Parts: sequence; structure tokens; C-alpha cells
Amino acid sequence: MSACKLGCCTPTAERLPRGGWSEDGLTIDPRRAEHNRRLWAATSARIDRMHADYPKCKACGQPALALDAAGLCSKVTESHKTYRVRMGLPPVPAPAGRGGRR
Repeated sequence: MSACKLGCCTPTAERLPRGGWSEDGLTIDPRRAEHNRRLWAATSARIDRMHADYPKCKACGQPALALDAAGLCSKVTESHKTYRVRMGLPPVPAPAGRGGRR
């Protein structure tokens, strides 16, 4: 048996029960910690590539599917509210019409 597909785990570490997580799921075996770090980094990089073409919020720089008339995302933090009021818009953005909580 070879090491994991990320190349960071020995065959012994790869066969740990529950992927190396403790019974309560709160701690990871040190032999698998590097694996989780690499997996998180690879996943984050993939998400960043997917969001590369999304427009960015003028206040926080967060990629968003759609921006409001002021060029802001849907956040309602004080800085976002202040920016919208300066632009002559309501402090809270209008619903986008898609997504959201159900």
C-alpha cells in the first residue's frame, strides 16, 4: 500500500480509524495533521480559482455572485451600511431575488 494521494501520510497513518480523528471528533492524530492541512489548502485553492471571475465588493473585497448598485455585497455590517448611505442608497440592500434563507 502506498502513501495517501497527497503524498504526506505513511500507509500506517492512512489506515487510522476514523481518518485519525479522536472518538469525539475534536482532535486529530499528529500523523494525519499534515494531511488535513494539505487537504484544506488544496480545497481553498480550488474555491479561490472558482471565484476568480466573480465581482468583488468595494468595501470588503469579498467575491460575490451579484453586487448592489453601490458595488457592495449583501453584508449589512456598519461599514457596508455607511458606504451605502454615502452613495444615497438604503442602508440594507434589497433582496437579490435568488438564493437566501428558506
